[in-house]
Amino acid sequence: MNMEEENLLAKSAAKTAGREMTDAPAKSAGVRGAVEGISDLTAAAVVSPRKQESRRKLMAAARRLFVKRGYHDTRPQDISREAGVGHGTFYLHFEDKLDCFIAFADEATQELDAVLQEHLQGKGTLEEVVREILLATIEYSKSNPGVLASALTDISVLWTGDMGRKAPAVRWAEGWTAVLDQLKEVGEVSPDIDTRLSGYLIVGAIKNGGAYALREHIDAATYVEGVTNIFVRALKK
Repeated sequence: MNMEEENLLAKSAAKTAGREMTDAPAKSAGVRGAVEGISDLTAAAVVSPRKQESRRKLMAAARRLFVKRGYHDTRPQDISREAGVGHGTFYLHFEDKLDCFIAFADEATQELDAVLQEHLQGKGTLEEVVREILLATIEYSKSNPGVLASALTDISVLWTGDMGRKAPAVRWAEGWTAVLDQLKEVGEVSPDIDTRLSGYLIVGAIKNGGAYALREHIDAATYVEGVTNIFVRALKK
């Protein structure tokens, strides 16, 4: 039996055993609430302690492997082996590797969202919001090396759009769009700015700019101030 047949057999066995997951989108309001849209997370239905434990092990294993190997070089059977559970158990929790990756990305963005909310306390100007989001992102990245870079992997070529969930980069861009919309309402962003386009451009700039800063050994303070100035000049009224 080849690897593909093993995967199909494991998936079939898992589906026979039964799998029911319920997703619920996160809600947001105001500038701080709008940042929660960066996460746009889902919540799983209540499951048994045993199933919760096996999912926890799988999620921890997936996190390690996606960060270490990347999405394309990580297989479901690798995750099961790393987690110390049977291969069929993987399919009790996830439809396939992409579903598992999205769960990993959801977890990472939820963690980042908690850091963002702390940084945005009492911040209301465009410059303050941009700076604090950048600082929060750096803080999270230092505490969780490689996680954000892995979560923002471009998987658009694999995306079927039928999972009822959005790609991580899309959710983050929409979160930025919501933030800019809120700031536009209070006159912090120019009224002629296309906030949706700006949201996607900002995500790309942060991802590529961060990689550049790391490669060129640019210190965090210089990076944050430079990016903040660029964004504010482009968006400010």
